[in-house]
Amino acid sequence: MYSAAVVGAGPAGSTAARFLSEMGHDVVLIDRKEVVGLPKQCAEGLFAACFPDFAIAKGAFITGNVRYLEVVFPNRTSYKLRGDLLMLDRPRFDQHLLGLAEQTGAELALGQKVEGVDPESGEIRLRGGETIRAEAIVGADGPASRVARSMGERVRLVPASQVEMTWPEDDAIYAYIDHDLCPHDHDSTTTQSQNCYSYSCWIFPKSERGTANVGCFGTFPILERFISKYGIEGEVVERNGGAIPLGLARRLQKGRAVLIGDAGGLTNPFTGGGLYPAARSARIAANAIDRFLRGETDRIEYESRMRMDFVASDLHMKARDVLAGLSNNELCQLGTAMNGLVFPGLKFTASPWLISRGLCHPGIMKPKYAPLLKLLFRYCLAGKVW
Repeated sequence: MYSAAVVGAGPAGSTAARFLSEMGHDVVLIDRKEVVGLPKQCAEGLFAACFPDFAIAKGAFITGNVRYLEVVFPNRTSYKLRGDLLMLDRPRFDQHLLGLAEQTGAELALGQKVEGVDPESGEIRLRGGETIRAEAIVGADGPASRVARSMGERVRLVPASQVEMTWPEDDAIYAYIDHDLCPHDHDSTTTQSQNCYSYSCWIFPKSERGTANVGCFGTFPILERFISKYGIEGEVVERNGGAIPLGLARRLQKGRAVLIGDAGGLTNPFTGGGLYPAARSARIAANAIDRFLRGETDRIEYESRMRMDFVASDLHMKARDVLAGLSNNELCQLGTAMNGLVFPGLKFTASPWLISRGLCHPGIMKPKYAPLLKLLFRYCLAGKVW
């Protein structure tokens, strides 16, 4: 019997397996793929401030860095957030994390498909009939998690589409908010926030490769409309897509099993970003499981700690819903009010006068923008990219 079995060898799973192995536990890391990280399903950006949670140094998987996040509104107005953001080669990044897990002693079981999980007994049934038993199970097997299903959980998913295309050297990543890109029935009483998830598109330059990831919440036809409307030019070298969890699972723990990363819906519902939550949840899960295995607790105390750490998620979701409910005309008014502002990082102490300038602008101080203002305060006070 293993001390812990980790299902899924993406960033969350490999990191959890490494942490548990470093703590002295007997760990097996299972993944249905023979080669992790492929196909790529990520915009590949990660704030440098997140690296301590992965507990790794920068390596050959870095393909560039940018200084700003620029948010662009339908009338081409924009504001910037200054921050050190690194661009990754996700396949290399995933394989690097997997290698570190193996180096610390985790046993790898690649090319093994999980057919069933019993959260109470700690039993995992593999295709072919083999059974693995563990004192604890970590579900890190992505949006369609088999471990989550065994707990009766299914996270809400939204589609995402992306191309990698040639791009000149750039010092910013771009987030576009434009509801007109998403088709919807103007005569319907259903709100846009219920029908349309693709209010956001993005461009993530990878300067060292001379390319950029250009994508959107939604299908490829929506992505094509975005590229056409904004005159984005470049040769497409790769197409990829996937599903992004939107909102935390109802429960993140049952019996001996816990959910981390995408498996638990632990992504930023405002941006769709999942790398920082993957690392953070892996660390919290490893610490909780370590205490349980050492007999310091009579159960794995993970869920309450996880929800306390990610309390901002509900606020992000509200802010997302507010943006999804605004018309393009209202988005343009918001963009005009914020046009040209440069926020110096995430900390409130960085430059209070500049943040005050944004919040006190008459075009922004309206009740309908209140959730967005709360979100900005939360970022500035907590300094968290989550």
